[in-house]
Amino acid sequence: MSPKKVLLIDDSEIDNYINKAVLSKSELVSEITIKTSGADALKYLESANEDSFPDIIFLDIRMPGMDGFEFMEHYIKLPENLTGQCKVFVLSSSIDPVDIEKSNSYKEIEKHLTKPLAHHPIEKLVLFHD
Repeated sequence: MSPKKVLLIDDSEIDNYINKAVLSKSELVSEITIKTSGADALKYLESANEDSFPDIIFLDIRMPGMDGFEFMEHYIKLPENLTGQCKVFVLSSSIDPVDIEKSNSYKEIEKHLTKPLAHHPIEKLVLFHD
């Protein structure tokens, strides 16, 4: 299995620091990119090509400006040749059933995970990708 490129989208610098540390320990992750807003992440993805597009996205849903669900509304309009091989996981502190139900309504979202990422075996998530 080839190492995966990961995009973290979260406005919390502390969460990004912790999540990057967790992901960095996995040999299954080759590259970690961090964007602190949905808008910045969308710009990044719009300029990506098939080689640079992430394999896995961890998306926070509660962010100022463009939240995770608004990001998803734009993400689903990106070219399928890019998004087709990418798996999106919501990574949020929210355990609100409404948020979980909304996450589950997107076929592009694989799973709604609760923070912190350290509670979820990275290897299983990466294998879930393949």
